[in-house]
Amino acid sequence: MAKLTHSAALLVGIASSSFILEGSALAQSATAPASAAFPPAAAEPAPASPPPTAAPAPRTLPTPPSPPPEPAPVAAPATPPPAYPPPPQYTDTYPRETRVREVYPGGDPPPPPPEKPDEGVQRPEISVRIDPFNLLLEGRLGLEIETQLYQFLTMELVPVFVTTQSPPTLNYDTYRKSTVHQASNGIGALSGAAIDAGFWLGGKPFRGYVLRVGITNYAYTYDATDKAGTIDSVSHTDREFFVMFGQHSRWGAFTIAGAIGLGYELNKQNRCFNDLTGAPQGNCDKDQQLLRLDRSSNPDLLNLHGVLYPFDLMARFSLGVVF
Repeated sequence: MAKLTHSAALLVGIASSSFILEGSALAQSATAPASAAFPPAAAEPAPASPPPTAAPAPRTLPTPPSPPPEPAPVAAPATPPPAYPPPPQYTDTYPRETRVREVYPGGDPPPPPPEKPDEGVQRPEISVRIDPFNLLLEGRLGLEIETQLYQFLTMELVPVFVTTQSPPTLNYDTYRKSTVHQASNGIGALSGAAIDAGFWLGGKPFRGYVLRVGITNYAYTYDATDKAGTIDSVSHTDREFFVMFGQHSRWGAFTIAGAIGLGYELNKQNRCFNDLTGAPQGNCDKDQQLLRLDRSSNPDLLNLHGVLYPFDLMARFSLGVVF
């Protein structure tokens, strides 16, 4: 309002000055021209016009202070998921649904872990192996057939076939005048079989170490012959209880197995010769089973019993497959 009043006063002052100046000019123009009779009067000085009133400076309003910057919004902390209390121990006094609602209020319990699919009845693994070293040295082919009975238990059946009549282990002495032959005393070339149970120390059959306990029943006939024919013949059945410790390695279906053990002869038979008659007899002073090698009165004799008799050192090295 004060600013409007000053502006109006300024306009009035300017208008008044213009009116006074216009009135003086009209009065001077209306005065009679000067002449000799009437000399012009001395011009009166024009009244000084009042100085224009200076317009008041506009009033500057103080600048209001700028508001302080708003603080940056702070992210609300993430709300942690509700922790479920550990399920208490309940007795079967009320239904399971009631216990679930009490243990997990406001939600369902987590789903149970997936059950292991039922694999059904699985075929047990079977291993078939042969022993090439006994085949070359003793002329006997052992066919090892083994199957799984339980997680760590297997059963093994080892039939033996006589393949060589004169193996190196019987005819190592080249100075003999005769030759020793062996033959199966069973069904054809089959001399018998051994059966044993294998306890796998690692828990997995056909891998790692195994302890075997079993019994053998092999029947053989031994003959000593020369150019004239048969000199002497004897038959014996090796029936031994044995314990062996072995190790198996496997690469896919291929396997290598080795074992060593000790057997004890259950079918003890002795055979010696009477010094007077030269006839064989079973009542001997020593544990021996002798085979006459020539026809002389003082013949060379071969003891078919081993050095450790009635114990027998057993060893085998096998190659085969597992399927």
